[in-house]
Amino acid sequence: MTTLDELLNSLFEGNQSPFYDEFSAWVRGSRRFRAFVTAYRGKIRTKLRHVENESGLKDLRAELQTASLLLNEERFTLEYERYAALKQRGPDFTVTFRTHTPFNVEVRRIRRLEQEDVEESRAFKLMAVLCDKAGQMPPSSINLLWLTAERPITEADVNNAAATLRQLAERKAEDFFTRRGFESAAHFLKQYRQLSGIVLHQTDGNSLWLNPLARHKTPPEIITAVGRLRQ
Repeated sequence: MTTLDELLNSLFEGNQSPFYDEFSAWVRGSRRFRAFVTAYRGKIRTKLRHVENESGLKDLRAELQTASLLLNEERFTLEYERYAALKQRGPDFTVTFRTHTPFNVEVRRIRRLEQEDVEESRAFKLMAVLCDKAGQMPPSSINLLWLTAERPITEADVNNAAATLRQLAERKAEDFFTRRGFESAAHFLKQYRQLSGIVLHQTDGNSLWLNPLARHKTPPEIITAVGRLRQ
């Protein structure tokens, strides 16, 4: 048995789940992802062990696939749940570009049920995701929300949701935001400015929506690098 086989068996604990073959291919196909998995094997094993259902497995798959994609860019180095280690709520990954420019990436899988055909309902669900994740973005950093979906998400979808949220905040629709955990509309806007942009992950590549209100803008080199990532 090879060391790589031992690593995979230790992660899945002998349980060859439907995710095993795909994850194994990622590990075998990338030296950098293999090193990442080795470094965080305990964390990944714990996550796999506590997956309760197919939906939970899909969420974890989206997270680990994002790590695999990010590590395809040689200029990126990756930390996994840095903020959790500090006992803080924060994004899944902290990425450093060229050893000197850090940025955070939070992954969110959009489920099929959250992408209903009715445009109004679809926009409302995306608004809920943005509210939830805006509160997770730390200050003093570039923060990207990485969305992966079972159906394509367009920049128009994000623009509609973001524009509606901004209008509600500027009209001081306090009830809307307090029901979603914010102290006020102004508090939401403060948190929302910490979101630098949204990566729309599609099978044929990524596109980026950039938050015009962001406190920390995403540098063009990072935008280009993320846009080129392919599995």
